[in-house]
Amino acid sequence: MMHTYKADEIATCLNHSRILYVGDSIMREQFYSMNRLTHPLDIKGPLHVDRKYISEEYGLVYEFWWDPYINSTRTIDLLKGQDKTGDKPSLLVIGSGIWYERRLPDAIFLDEWKSAVDRVFDGVESSSSAIADTVMLSPVEIPQFNRLNADRQRLITLDKTTIMNNYLHQREQSLQPKLPFAVAFAWNAIAASTVNITLDGLHYLSPVTTPQAQIALNFRCNHQLPKHYPISTTCCIAYPSPRWYQSIFFLLFLIWAPLGFFFIDNTKSWIRKLCPSQDIKQLTALFIFGLGVIYMYLGDRTQLFSKIHKDFDATTFTIQMVSVAFLGVVSVVRQRDDDGDVDLGFLNRGQTDEWKGWMQLIILVYHFTGASGTAGIYNAVRSLVAAYLFQTGYGHFFFFYKKKDFGMGRVLNVMVRMNLLTFVLMYLMNTDYLSYYFTPLVSMWFLVIWLTMYVGHAYNARTWFVLIKIAVMCCITTAMIHLPGVLETCFDLLATVANIHWQAGEWRFRLGLDAYIVYIGMLFALMTIKVKEHRILQERDTSSFALLKWITVGVAAVSMAWYFWFELNQPSKQVYNGKHPYISWIPVVAFILLRNATRFLRNTNSGFFMWIGKCSLETFIGQFHMWLAADTKGLLVVIPSSWIHRLGGQGDWGWWLNFFVSSILFLFVCHYLSQATGTLTGWICQWFTYTPTPSSATSRSAMMDDGPVVRDDDYQAVPLLATSLGDGNDKDDIDLTNNSNNRHKDERDDDNDDMLSLEEEMNTWQQQPKASRWSRWVALVWYDPRSKSLLFFITMMIINHLC
Repeated sequence: MMHTYKADEIATCLNHSRILYVGDSIMREQFYSMNRLTHPLDIKGPLHVDRKYISEEYGLVYEFWWDPYINSTRTIDLLKGQDKTGDKPSLLVIGSGIWYERRLPDAIFLDEWKSAVDRVFDGVESSSSAIADTVMLSPVEIPQFNRLNADRQRLITLDKTTIMNNYLHQREQSLQPKLPFAVAFAWNAIAASTVNITLDGLHYLSPVTTPQAQIALNFRCNHQLPKHYPISTTCCIAYPSPRWYQSIFFLLFLIWAPLGFFFIDNTKSWIRKLCPSQDIKQLTALFIFGLGVIYMYLGDRTQLFSKIHKDFDATTFTIQMVSVAFLGVVSVVRQRDDDGDVDLGFLNRGQTDEWKGWMQLIILVYHFTGASGTAGIYNAVRSLVAAYLFQTGYGHFFFFYKKKDFGMGRVLNVMVRMNLLTFVLMYLMNTDYLSYYFTPLVSMWFLVIWLTMYVGHAYNARTWFVLIKIAVMCCITTAMIHLPGVLETCFDLLATVANIHWQAGEWRFRLGLDAYIVYIGMLFALMTIKVKEHRILQERDTSSFALLKWITVGVAAVSMAWYFWFELNQPSKQVYNGKHPYISWIPVVAFILLRNATRFLRNTNSGFFMWIGKCSLETFIGQFHMWLAADTKGLLVVIPSSWIHRLGGQGDWGWWLNFFVSSILFLFVCHYLSQATGTLTGWICQWFTYTPTPSSATSRSAMMDDGPVVRDDDYQAVPLLATSLGDGNDKDDIDLTNNSNNRHKDERDDDNDDMLSLEEEMNTWQQQPKASRWSRWVALVWYDPRSKSLLFFITMMIINHLC
């Protein structure tokens, strides 16, 4: 992936110096294109002459030496480091070959040409004096043979050109240059990928020569580009070496975790303590999670895999969307309750999995094809993001209202599950937390929902009180988003305290686009709960209800059609963005009503979409580095890059082959990452919320030896996360995400009843007569998840200042 250099960047990179081209008419055309990058060019006059142009504005000197055999005296002096014609070139581009093929007899042309290019190789290997800051040797150009005139077709052949370029390949492989040097074979690849971009078959026009000039600048200048996020240029660069905190992750995932499998069964307790965990399931999850994120590192922070630009193509986008629809349709299944073929209910778990799945696939295709520049597609995808946030408001409100669990354990479960992968990646990939924008977005809105429901939660049964809380919180968040200086002040404080540098403008844009859809989701959940509580729809078989239902379905269908008509007729993305916060709820609510119109629709789901929905968080975050590349600016190439070029002339089959292979790898890794992240979440939260029983309160060593007991049923559902079908016994508990327990609601409630409150814990500690007051308070603080969380954040602030 190349960087497109502008005039001021060229001047800065080349240090206001000299650019020299030497060669034949092919080199001359590239020379003209290089000139045009900084100033208009008048090319009138004789052809076979030297050229010199001076850019006064940028302090650059452009020179072209007409030397089609690159064997003139001054060229030889230049290659010997004895040039007297001017300052040492900042960039030297030299090439020949066509004149040797056409002008010299077959018996001698190759030897004469080899002698000429060998002088170039000898010049860059010489240690006596550098002939230029950077040298590029042009391969022998592959013409468009069908457009050559008869004389050129007879003398310039593919066999001759191939033999000459093969020699360049061999010499380059054994070369030991003393300065930056390359044979630019990519120039021929660019020319070969075009059709009729030449008038005579030999001299290509600017659509070819301009990219060739940009490649020369990328080779010369890319090492000067900043090597930090976002790394959107991958051509001709060396990725930065891993820093100390990145190396810690490598040691953890590739050495410590695998060693744990050997030490876990050791009979000596001190050896077992060396293991990250003494639970084989947790060790396996840690190792799988590590392999997944290291695959992302190798894909997007090394040159092990190639990267290519993504360019929007309507046909490609359509093919991929049709393929997604086909996979969804062929995997349609009829869901059945444990008790038989009954109604699984409104927004049942399989349905929400499916909903997340197909939305995620559309977003993936949208990102992969680079469709964000097309307003009609961009606007529709904005409604999908709004739908995710609607689920966030709906699901979390439903949980807090029905379960009345506002404890630290719930908060930790949700926050760790949503942020674990992002937390690791932002350090391992040296990126920005806000760059994975959906994770901070849903995390912030979860905390808003939790705070809304927690304040005065004893009165949540009163509908008017809940409505007032939602309205007040909506006003508060709106003010925080739109009032100038609020986010800037918060981010300045973060920069000072924690060395975190976020862009307030970008975050305000993200928050403002969907500032109200979460509250719509909360209100919709409240309405659903009240409808069930008051049994408003109990008499569902009456004719009046049937009429009302179909009127509602009709209104929903018209609303959906109106939305697509509206968004497609907006003049630009910017105009639509201004209206989106106020209309995004229309397609979301319309879809819900249409999707739940009949029992058949409620009980029928797509297995493929549900499978994707169960790992939707991992696919959303993982795409950044193992499907896309260059921090989402390009595409990752997992097959040999030569295959893409080799198959490119046959309908871009190489591109499609890479798409197919990389997609399978991507979904495979995301599936197992989702499972591993769920296990690690339980492990981490168990440590944060671990509370010893009275009999073991004074035995911290027992906890360290055996570890806290992992209770899978502690984990609660979180929108956007991995999901699985549960027993479906509690129809009121709308679970939008993964709940790994298969036990009944009654048993979970019994477990929750057995958990000690903070006051009970204090009484328990105070009943330990053998422990000193200081020990009791230290233990109380240590076993309080709030103090552990605070300690974690303080530690991360310190680490951020060291990074």
